[in-house]
Amino acid sequence: MGNESREGCGEIYLLVENDQWVHFRGHEEDSIKIWELLEAAHVSKKPGARFNAYDDLFNIRKQDDESLVDLGVRIEKAMQTIQNLRPADFTIAKLDAELQCMVLIRSLPEEYQHLSTSLLLKDKLDKSTILNAFRSDELNRQHHTQAESLNQAKAIKIQKSDQTGD
Repeated sequence: MGNESREGCGEIYLLVENDQWVHFRGHEEDSIKIWELLEAAHVSKKPGARFNAYDDLFNIRKQDDESLVDLGVRIEKAMQTIQNLRPADFTIAKLDAELQCMVLIRSLPEEYQHLSTSLLLKDKLDKSTILNAFRSDELNRQHHTQAESLNQAKAIKIQKSDQTGD
C-alpha cells in the first residue's frame, strides 16, 4: 500500500468516532473500502430517504436574514444530499418513475399518514406498489364503513324494538 493510501486510512481512522470503527473492522488498510462501509452503514439509499430529501429541497424558502448566495449554497447542499442517496445505477427514467411515486404519496391528505409512512418504509417503491396499496386502503375503508353502517342499523333496530316492547 502506498503512502497516500496509508495516510488516507489514517486520516479517516482518526476522524471517525471510536464507536464507528466496528463498521470497517478488518479493512483498516483500504481507504476506499472504509468509506464504502461507512456509507453503507449511514446512508440509506431507499426511495423513502430520497423522497424526504426531495421534499426538503422543494420546501426550501429564502429566510428573511439570508442572502441569495447563502440560499444558493443551501439548495446546492440539499441537491448533494439527494445525489448521495441515489444508487449507482440511477437513471433519468428511474427519476421520472420515482417522482411520480413521490407525487402520489405527497398528494395524500393527513388522514392517510399511516399509508404514506408504510409506503416510505419499503425497500422498493414503484407506481404499481403504491396503486395496489391505495386499492387495499380503499377496500379496507369501504369495508369499515359498511360494517359501521350495519352496526348502526342494528342499534337502531334494537332501539326501536325496545321502544315498542318487542
